[in-house]
Amino acid sequence: MTLAESLKKVRKEHNLTQQDVANILDIDRTTYTFYETGKTPPSYFTLRKLATAYNCTLDYLTGEENFPHRNAADNMVASHAYDPISLKKEEQIVLMCYRLVPDDKKAEVLECLKKYVNNNKQV
Repeated sequence: MTLAESLKKVRKEHNLTQQDVANILDIDRTTYTFYETGKTPPSYFTLRKLATAYNCTLDYLTGEENFPHRNAADNMVASHAYDPISLKKEEQIVLMCYRLVPDDKKAEVLECLKKYVNNNKQV
């Protein structure tokens, strides 16, 4: 399987559009389309971002292995994280974006979300 085919397959496994993935990567949709059609290969940095967002290995993302091989802690979340019944598309995108946040900033992002939720509760 080519890289382009694998990128399309993994995106569809997560029920995302090309625009969704482009938004997550903060790139233009046409740029991402070029990745999936094989016109332009993504950079190593972009592939790492995709693997992180999809919670998979680079080998899985590039079609070199059949299973993502997540670590045990990730498997607890991943066992239902991309089940379309469990999470809505928007929730999947939020989770994927959160995975791209540097570890030292994740607590700050969570705190921001908590403040937003607390400030917008219906009384």
